[in-house]
Amino acid sequence: MPMAYVYNPGRVGLTFREARDHFVRTYPQVETGPIDNVSPHRVQNVLDAARAAGVPVEPFTIDIPRYWQYFEAAGYAARFPEYYRGNQQEKALEHFIALDLLAPGPADVFVDIASEHSPVPEIYWRMTGCCAFSQDITYPAGIEGNHIGGDAAAMPVRDGFVKAAALTCSLEHFEADADQRLFAELTRVLQPGGRVCVVPFYVYEQAATQTDPLVSLNADVPFDEDTVIHCAENWGNRHGRFYSPATFRKRLVDRFSHALDFRVYHLVNAGDVHPSIYARFAFTATRK
Repeated sequence: MPMAYVYNPGRVGLTFREARDHFVRTYPQVETGPIDNVSPHRVQNVLDAARAAGVPVEPFTIDIPRYWQYFEAAGYAARFPEYYRGNQQEKALEHFIALDLLAPGPADVFVDIASEHSPVPEIYWRMTGCCAFSQDITYPAGIEGNHIGGDAAAMPVRDGFVKAAALTCSLEHFEADADQRLFAELTRVLQPGGRVCVVPFYVYEQAATQTDPLVSLNADVPFDEDTVIHCAENWGNRHGRFYSPATFRKRLVDRFSHALDFRVYHLVNAGDVHPSIYARFAFTATRK
């Protein structure tokens, strides 16, 4: 059985090459280097694969002046200067897109899933008046203030508690069947018409998983059987699932279509926002 989940298991005392070579000997499909799902030809490959898999993708054009207005009003530079220093534009764009697609109001409950130290709940509360919660597996189990601790697939809240939820740069870390358990839980906690937004949606032309072998080698990570494992030096994370359109449909869309309406978005002008931006896709699931 896999070991109990530890978000940051630490690094093994090997070189990257030694750890990578262990993966090559252990797993059938291993490549060296991070996954590129940002280059225009890769994005087009994803769009072609989505069409072949019967997964509709809608164009989503970012209102860039409004994004920068949000960036200033949210106060990233002034209030949260150490939050993803050097990469704030990407994180802020994820938050902006989720806010745009969710549109929580003063009477709504919002949950930031796998929030860790994100400023999103405070920003959304300040800007919309919604009742905002942070949820994370690293928090103590239960509810304390606006923190919901424990497994996101077993939240200690009543049915229909949530109107809006977001996963920003986090669904990819849900290992084994945790993504499916999460969406089963979302069908319970979202009220009718409630919505979850995932951005970035890590989707690639084939099923793939990115890992830093120095982090994952001793963590007994349960990699998907049908995945190509990309060993990314200095990435610092144990697991990052990149769905193919076909595996996204199989794992989530077909399984939960009775309860959730899925919509996938191509962020057509994301690269024009800032050179550091890597988000290219997002998706929402709305409770029927």
